[in-house]
Amino acid sequence: MTVKRPRSPTPPANDAAAAFDQLRSEVSLLHAAIEGLIAAKEKLPDYAPTLRKIEARLDRIDQWHAHIADKPAMLLTPEGLVTRLADAAIVVRAEDRKAIGDARDALSRELGRVEGMIKQRRSTAEQDWWVTWGATGGLLCGMFLSLVGVSLWI
Repeated sequence: MTVKRPRSPTPPANDAAAAFDQLRSEVSLLHAAIEGLIAAKEKLPDYAPTLRKIEARLDRIDQWHAHIADKPAMLLTPEGLVTRLADAAIVVRAEDRKAIGDARDALSRELGRVEGMIKQRRSTAEQDWWVTWGATGGLLCGMFLSLVGVSLWI
């Protein structure tokens, strides 16, 4: 801290005693200022433990950063990430297309099988219908022929 003293408008005296008194007051003022600084310095807390803790934390952060910086994802740029995502989407879409095609083929096979069962059931029902009408027709025809045969013998 510097103390500026106003200049006196009168020219300095050539008196040696006055000059020594002035020098003595300036030295005592300087001595008091130095003692005040020393006292203030002694009152300051010791920040060394706190600074050591901060340094340890910073070292851990540096280690963590070095660990993370080695990961492949940290090497990706947004353009590279977009490219990789587009490539992955193409692969996934191809897999989906294949799965949908397989599902479509399986569905077609199953529908064909169901239609075959339905046709078989229809043909069985139609066959039963024809057998029933054939038997009925044969019975009626046999009855008619037996009536005609009986009437011819009489």
